Amino acid sequence: MRLDTMGRRGVTAGAAVLVLLAACTGGAGEPGPEPSGEASTPAPVDTSAVAATTTLHLAGAEVAVDVLPIVRVGEHVVLTMDLAMEDTGGDDAFLSSVFSGVPVLTLPALSGLRLLDLDRDVVHTVAQDADGRAVTTGQDFIALGPGTTMRLQTAYAAPPEDVTSLGVFVPGGPYLPGVAVVDGEVPSPELPASAPTDADGDPAASPAPVEEVEPLDLDTVAEAPVLGLESFTAELAGAVQTLTTTDEVQVTLGSDVLFAVDSADLTEVAQAALDAAANHLASREPGTVSVVGHTDDVASDAYNQDLSLRRAQAVAAALAERIDTTAFTLEVEGRGESEPLVPGTDEASRAANRRVALTLTSQTTRTVEVTTDGELPPFDKGPVGTGAEGVLVEDLGTYRIRAPQARRVDGHVVLDLEISPVDEGAEDGVAFLAGVWHYRGDAYSVQRSASGVVMLRGSTAVYPMDYLDAVSADGHEQWLPATDLETDGTLAPGATRTFSIIYPDVGELDEIAVQVGGGLGQRAFRLTDIPVR
Repeated sequence: MRLDTMGRRGVTAGAAVLVLLAACTGGAGEPGPEPSGEASTPAPVDTSAVAATTTLHLAGAEVAVDVLPIVRVGEHVVLTMDLAMEDTGGDDAFLSSVFSGVPVLTLPALSGLRLLDLDRDVVHTVAQDADGRAVTTGQDFIALGPGTTMRLQTAYAAPPEDVTSLGVFVPGGPYLPGVAVVDGEVPSPELPASAPTDADGDPAASPAPVEEVEPLDLDTVAEAPVLGLESFTAELAGAVQTLTTTDEVQVTLGSDVLFAVDSADLTEVAQAALDAAANHLASREPGTVSVVGHTDDVASDAYNQDLSLRRAQAVAAALAERIDTTAFTLEVEGRGESEPLVPGTDEASRAANRRVALTLTSQTTRTVEVTTDGELPPFDKGPVGTGAEGVLVEDLGTYRIRAPQARRVDGHVVLDLEISPVDEGAEDGVAFLAGVWHYRGDAYSVQRSASGVVMLRGSTAVYPMDYLDAVSADGHEQWLPATDLETDGTLAPGATRTFSIIYPDVGELDEIAVQVGGGLGQRAFRLTDIPVR
């Protein structure tokens, strides 16, 4: 069973829970009309072309990264990255921890390598198999040797069909917006072969054997989370205005398990999927749940319209036994084959289009207050400087911290915080950007993340966008920030590591200030006069 979740908390105004319950039509019924006329064939997309490049400073090494287009494969997408390290004669760079993070609760491998849709305020995290392992060509223990290049591929839930690009968040470097999402062949998991040479650069007599890499098996995906991004602010002083925040939740269950072919009778196997769907609905604020049946394009329009309605009615009846219908109003509709989820007439496309969609619209509104004027409050906890000049911070060595500018990206503010050591004693990493205690009260903090860097808007502290990742057995929440989850690790002298931090855009502004407040585990500083481009 595949479970996608966007935002695992209360629904806000305009927010929705979308549950896609896959169902079968197949086989029987009347065949649909044959396509007529000649359709133009779009030019093939070169999925091996480089879409974006960046340089990371991780684990004491400089890593050059080529990001290829994100390739859509049915209900999933595949991200391909080529990571290269120059032969400096040093040690291997171990990337697993910096690509993951150090949680209090469980955190799957590669949790820091994410796809972001800032237009919809959601984050796609790496898909997992039934054992909770990342669906990737890499291993839980990723090492990059000097003078080597490796190709890393990871799977995620696909965005809606009208989404043509996503941002790629690679830990250790600047956030990469606008990476194309395309249809096409997934690049080979192996790097393109190059002509082998000997030590003198001449063609080698016989090439060295190449280790084969197994392609991603998307059939192993059991969970592909898509989580709603939220914002948290702390009022300091001054006048306020109201900022309304929203989040989305998406749950995708099963695959052709609800119904037998051409039947509207729920199977026994469907009960577990419906239980899970009902639990997600029941955890949200009360509202109206629309239950809409969809089919593929096999059989006539009239046949599919009737089948989709009967299936929606069956699901609604089953949900009514599982949720409080005095709090949740059920509305039922069938739309036949009129709204396919994906194009195409192959079996995989038709399977994706056979579904019953549940959409919950909450009746509540949650707001946060954001100060838009007033002077910055006094700050005497640490050094203060402009973003361009930076400040020096003492921890296990001395670091220079700068923020030459912030970027406007898809309705958000992205700060690129630059940190570099200034002495030999500063090679142990910068584990001082987040404190021990979480800013959401009794929530769990991700240790050694960059979540403690707050944007000052007037006299309000605006924290990085974040998302609810997990809840402990005793009800404590674990929130992950839209920034690096792991800041520790060797930072070689002369290197500069960039920490991209994503904030909501709370209004027109030409410049911002940011600070770390100096709680337990933090080192306080403030940067002012950071232009927003």
